[in-house]
Amino acid sequence: MAKTNSFKIAELIRAISYDVDNDVIVTAKIVNSKTSKAGSLTTTATTEVALDTFAHASFRAARYVIAMKEGSDYHSTEVVLVHDGSAVTLTAYGTLKSSTLATFDADINGANVELKITPSSTSSTVTKFDRTLIEA
Repeated sequence: MAKTNSFKIAELIRAISYDVDNDVIVTAKIVNSKTSKAGSLTTTATTEVALDTFAHASFRAARYVIAMKEGSDYHSTEVVLVHDGSAVTLTAYGTLKSSTLATFDADINGANVELKITPSSTSSTVTKFDRTLIEA
């Protein structure tokens, strides 16, 4: 069923409030924008998959905060990448983990930069991320 504009506006009003004491706008929902995004992926294989993509002509760099869970094991890290239009340089740092749940790589595929993960287990692994992009 298609959502009307009235419904969309009502949802927006319901999800946003103003905190007078701290002078901030508060939202009850995750907000995606042109330069920020939250996402998730569940994997059950040890093959490389694209976790996220973005247009390389529009954005030069990206920062990801990644949290992963597989059973009782966890793995959290920050990934920063930058590209020159033909190659991507990536670094992962600030890693906290009980076990290595995946490795990370990135490359350019057509018009997009892809952040890729290779899970280390065939058990269900949930990967969540917050991304911030920097314009080219």
